[in-house]
Amino acid sequence: MSLLLLAAILSLCVERRQRGFAILLGVPTILFSLVGHTLPEGIGRWVLFVGHLCEAAFLFGAAALIVRSLFNADSLSFDSIFGAVCGYLFLGLGWAVLYLMIEQFQPGSFEASRSLIASAEHSPISSDVLSYYSFVTLTTVGYGDVTPLSPTTRTLAWIEAMTGQFYLAVVVAGLVSLIIMKNSRPPRNPAQQID
Repeated sequence: MSLLLLAAILSLCVERRQRGFAILLGVPTILFSLVGHTLPEGIGRWVLFVGHLCEAAFLFGAAALIVRSLFNADSLSFDSIFGAVCGYLFLGLGWAVLYLMIEQFQPGSFEASRSLIASAEHSPISSDVLSYYSFVTLTTVGYGDVTPLSPTTRTLAWIEAMTGQFYLAVVVAGLVSLIIMKNSRPPRNPAQQID
Protein backbone atom coordinates (compact mmCIF):
# COMPACT_ATOMS: atom_id res chain seq x y z
CA MET A 1 0.00 0.00 0.00
CA SER A 2 2.90 2.34 0.74
CA LEU A 3 4.19 1.86 -2.82
CA LEU A 4 0.76 2.65 -4.23
CA LEU A 5 0.58 5.79 -2.11
CA LEU A 6 4.07 6.81 -3.19
CA ALA A 7 3.08 6.39 -6.85
CA ALA A 8 -0.04 8.49 -6.24
CA ILE A 9 2.01 11.18 -4.49
CA LEU A 10 4.44 11.36 -7.40
CA SER A 11 1.66 11.54 -9.98
CA LEU A 12 -0.09 14.33 -8.07
CA CYS A 13 3.05 16.48 -7.87
CA VAL A 14 2.50 18.07 -11.29
CA GLU A 15 0.50 21.13 -10.24
CA ARG A 16 1.42 23.33 -7.28
CA ARG A 17 -1.86 22.86 -5.37
CA GLN A 18 -1.84 19.11 -5.91
CA ARG A 19 1.80 18.95 -4.80
CA GLY A 20 0.91 20.64 -1.51
CA PHE A 21 -1.95 18.22 -0.95
CA ALA A 22 0.22 15.20 -1.78
CA ILE A 23 2.99 16.29 0.58
CA LEU A 24 0.62 17.38 3.37
CA LEU A 25 -1.33 14.10 3.51
CA GLY A 26 0.57 11.52 1.47
CA VAL A 27 3.97 11.69 3.13
CA PRO A 28 2.58 11.55 6.72
CA THR A 29 0.41 8.60 5.69
CA ILE A 30 3.43 6.58 4.67
CA LEU A 31 5.50 7.66 7.68
CA PHE A 32 2.78 7.01 10.28
CA SER A 33 1.99 3.62 8.74
CA LEU A 34 5.60 2.47 8.64
CA VAL A 35 6.45 3.81 12.11
CA GLY A 36 3.21 2.46 13.61
CA HIS A 37 4.13 -1.09 12.68
CA THR A 38 7.48 -0.81 14.46
CA LEU A 39 6.23 0.66 17.75
CA PRO A 40 4.88 -1.33 20.72
CA GLU A 41 1.18 -2.32 20.62
CA GLY A 42 -0.29 0.56 22.67
CA ILE A 43 1.36 3.57 21.06
CA GLY A 44 1.68 1.84 17.71
CA ARG A 45 -2.08 1.40 17.53
CA TRP A 46 -2.63 5.16 17.86
CA VAL A 47 0.10 6.00 15.37
CA LEU A 48 -1.48 3.56 12.90
CA PHE A 49 -4.87 5.15 13.54
CA VAL A 50 -3.49 8.59 12.63
CA GLY A 51 -1.81 7.03 9.58
CA HIS A 52 -5.10 5.44 8.51
CA LEU A 53 -6.90 8.73 9.01
CA CYS A 54 -4.35 10.50 6.79
CA GLU A 55 -4.58 7.65 4.29
CA ALA A 56 -8.37 7.84 4.00
CA ALA A 57 -8.23 11.63 3.60
CA PHE A 58 -5.45 11.28 1.01
CA LEU A 59 -7.30 8.64 -1.03
CA PHE A 60 -10.60 10.55 -1.05
CA GLY A 61 -8.81 13.82 -1.78
CA ALA A 62 -6.76 12.25 -4.58
CA ALA A 63 -9.96 10.90 -6.16
CA ALA A 64 -11.51 14.38 -6.00
CA LEU A 65 -8.39 16.00 -7.48
CA ILE A 66 -8.30 13.48 -10.32
CA VAL A 67 -11.96 14.04 -11.19
CA ARG A 68 -11.59 17.81 -10.96
CA SER A 69 -8.55 17.79 -13.24
CA LEU A 70 -10.39 15.61 -15.75
CA PHE A 71 -13.32 18.00 -16.02
CA ASN A 72 -11.01 21.03 -16.18
CA ALA A 73 -8.76 19.54 -18.87
CA ASP A 74 -8.57 21.30 -22.22
CA SER A 75 -8.64 18.02 -24.10
CA LEU A 76 -10.03 14.64 -23.16
CA SER A 77 -8.84 11.31 -24.44
CA PHE A 78 -9.00 7.63 -23.67
CA ASP A 79 -6.47 8.30 -20.88
CA SER A 80 -9.11 10.46 -19.22
CA ILE A 81 -11.24 7.34 -18.77
CA PHE A 82 -8.25 5.63 -17.11
CA GLY A 83 -7.98 8.64 -14.80
CA ALA A 84 -11.64 8.22 -13.88
CA VAL A 85 -11.00 4.54 -13.15
CA CYS A 86 -8.09 5.51 -10.87
CA GLY A 87 -10.40 7.87 -9.00
CA TYR A 88 -12.92 5.05 -8.59
CA LEU A 89 -10.24 2.70 -7.26
CA PHE A 90 -9.04 5.36 -4.81
CA LEU A 91 -12.62 5.69 -3.53
CA GLY A 92 -12.82 1.94 -2.91
CA LEU A 93 -9.49 1.93 -1.08
CA GLY A 94 -10.49 4.96 0.98
CA TRP A 95 -13.67 3.26 2.15
CA ALA A 96 -11.67 0.11 2.97
CA VAL A 97 -9.38 2.16 5.21
CA LEU A 98 -12.39 3.66 7.00
CA TYR A 99 -13.83 0.19 7.59
CA LEU A 100 -10.47 -1.03 8.89
CA MET A 101 -10.27 1.88 11.34
CA ILE A 102 -13.74 1.09 12.67
CA GLU A 103 -13.04 -2.64 12.97
CA GLN A 104 -9.78 -2.00 14.82
CA PHE A 105 -11.42 0.21 17.43
CA GLN A 106 -14.81 -1.53 17.52
CA PRO A 107 -14.09 -5.23 16.90
CA GLY A 108 -17.19 -7.05 15.77
CA SER A 109 -18.46 -4.22 13.57
CA PHE A 110 -18.44 -6.68 10.66
CA GLU A 111 -19.32 -10.32 10.33
CA ALA A 112 -17.71 -12.43 7.62
CA SER A 113 -18.43 -15.91 6.32
CA ARG A 114 -16.26 -18.75 7.59
CA SER A 115 -14.45 -19.12 4.27
CA LEU A 116 -13.25 -15.50 4.46
CA ILE A 117 -12.27 -15.69 8.14
CA ALA A 118 -10.31 -18.93 7.64
CA SER A 119 -7.84 -17.10 5.42
CA ALA A 120 -7.16 -14.38 8.02
CA GLU A 121 -4.15 -14.88 10.28
CA HIS A 122 -4.43 -12.40 13.15
CA SER A 123 -7.94 -11.01 13.37
CA PRO A 124 -11.35 -12.27 12.35
CA ILE A 125 -11.70 -9.44 9.81
CA SER A 126 -8.48 -8.56 8.00
CA SER A 127 -7.69 -5.57 5.82
CA ASP A 128 -7.88 -7.64 2.63
CA VAL A 129 -11.38 -8.83 3.58
CA LEU A 130 -12.43 -5.22 4.21
CA SER A 131 -10.92 -4.12 0.89
CA TYR A 132 -12.92 -6.87 -0.80
CA TYR A 133 -16.05 -5.76 1.06
CA SER A 134 -15.45 -2.14 0.10
CA PHE A 135 -15.28 -2.85 -3.62
CA VAL A 136 -18.24 -5.23 -3.47
CA THR A 137 -20.19 -2.43 -1.78
CA LEU A 138 -18.92 0.34 -4.08
CA THR A 139 -20.00 -1.65 -7.14
CA THR A 140 -23.26 -2.67 -5.37
CA VAL A 141 -22.63 -6.33 -6.12
CA GLY A 142 -23.39 -7.31 -2.51
CA TYR A 143 -22.48 -10.98 -2.22
CA GLY A 144 -23.52 -11.06 1.44
CA ASP A 145 -20.41 -12.83 2.73
CA VAL A 146 -19.42 -9.76 4.77
CA THR A 147 -22.10 -7.98 6.76
CA PRO A 148 -21.88 -4.64 8.57
CA LEU A 149 -23.26 -5.08 12.09
CA SER A 150 -22.85 -1.72 13.82
CA PRO A 151 -24.97 1.31 12.96
CA THR A 152 -21.81 3.17 11.88
CA THR A 153 -20.69 0.50 9.44
CA ARG A 154 -24.20 0.04 8.04
CA THR A 155 -24.46 3.78 7.43
CA LEU A 156 -21.05 3.93 5.78
CA ALA A 157 -21.96 0.94 3.61
CA TRP A 158 -25.06 2.56 2.12
CA ILE A 159 -23.21 5.86 1.65
CA GLU A 160 -20.45 4.00 -0.18
CA ALA A 161 -22.97 2.18 -2.38
CA MET A 162 -24.62 5.49 -3.31
CA THR A 163 -21.20 7.07 -3.94
CA GLY A 164 -20.27 4.24 -6.31
CA GLN A 165 -23.49 4.60 -8.28
CA PHE A 166 -23.26 8.38 -8.51
CA TYR A 167 -19.61 8.16 -9.53
CA LEU A 168 -20.42 5.87 -12.43
CA ALA A 169 -23.54 7.78 -13.46
CA VAL A 170 -22.13 11.29 -13.16
CA VAL A 171 -18.36 11.15 -13.54
CA VAL A 172 -17.73 8.31 -15.98
CA ALA A 173 -20.85 8.91 -18.07
CA GLY A 174 -20.12 12.65 -18.07
CA LEU A 175 -16.56 12.08 -19.28
CA VAL A 176 -17.67 9.70 -22.01
CA SER A 177 -20.28 12.18 -23.23
CA LEU A 178 -17.74 15.04 -23.16
CA ILE A 179 -15.27 12.97 -25.19
CA ILE A 180 -17.96 12.06 -27.73
CA MET A 181 -19.11 15.67 -27.94
CA LYS A 182 -15.60 17.03 -28.43
CA ASN A 183 -14.73 14.41 -31.02
CA SER A 184 -17.95 14.99 -33.02
CA ARG A 185 -17.38 18.75 -33.42
CA PRO A 186 -16.02 19.76 -36.81
CA PRO A 187 -12.52 21.24 -36.63
CA ARG A 188 -12.42 25.03 -36.60
CA ASN A 189 -11.17 26.64 -39.77
CA PRO A 190 -9.27 29.84 -38.96
CA ALA A 191 -10.36 31.42 -42.27
CA GLN A 192 -14.04 31.09 -41.30
CA GLN A 193 -13.71 32.86 -37.94
CA ILE A 194 -15.24 36.30 -37.72
CA ASP A 195 -13.22 39.01 -35.96
